[in-house]
Amino acid sequence: MNKSTNLFKILVFSAVVLLISGISLQVLAQTEKGIELYNSWEFNKAEEAFREVLKNKPDDVQTVYYLGLSLLMQENYQEALDTFQKAKAAVDKGGLSGEAGIPDKGHLEIALTRAYLGLKKYPEVWECLEAAEKAKANPADIHTFRGAYYLERNNTENAVKELEKAIELDSLNAYAYYYAGYAYLRLGNPARAVDMFEMFLRLAPYAPEAGKAKFLIDSLC
Repeated sequence: MNKSTNLFKILVFSAVVLLISGISLQVLAQTEKGIELYNSWEFNKAEEAFREVLKNKPDDVQTVYYLGLSLLMQENYQEALDTFQKAKAAVDKGGLSGEAGIPDKGHLEIALTRAYLGLKKYPEVWECLEAAEKAKANPADIHTFRGAYYLERNNTENAVKELEKAIELDSLNAYAYYYAGYAYLRLGNPARAVDMFEMFLRLAPYAPEAGKAKFLIDSLC
């Protein structure tokens, strides 16, 4: 009798393990699909994929982070901010920063910076930039969005310095060129602005700002 009971328990346990493993594999596959869609500039479809994952695994930090990025790239800044804050809270609470698949604090602070920029909450932008620097985020990203901050605050000369430094550090940083285009336009250098916008379009042809860049190029040429 005991042997039969033990065998039954083993079978039930094995079935549960297999079920959980199956769900985990499905979640992983769906997350990877979402990331692939995000990297292919299909932000709306990526958002749908990530939301589907979060129905089964609402606390998956990587998925929450990428959902935030997908929302950000659709200019849904408030929901993106809320999503990034959720990811950051989970990372801070669990000490997860730097683990495989988990965004580190530097990436999260840059993401928060971008969301706050979209919402024009400038004190918060500056706080996040300082936090990003302390977290040793990508220096090119720090210079890029510090440049964007200065641009928004009408400090064009400092904006150009920051953005040129970002380009020097990372010649493939699309948004450094985008913001630099606006900065040079304000400085009365339309030819340089066109060069910047054209480079942005080469690097990020399907970014939400691409339409604005194309319009400005057509207007200036």
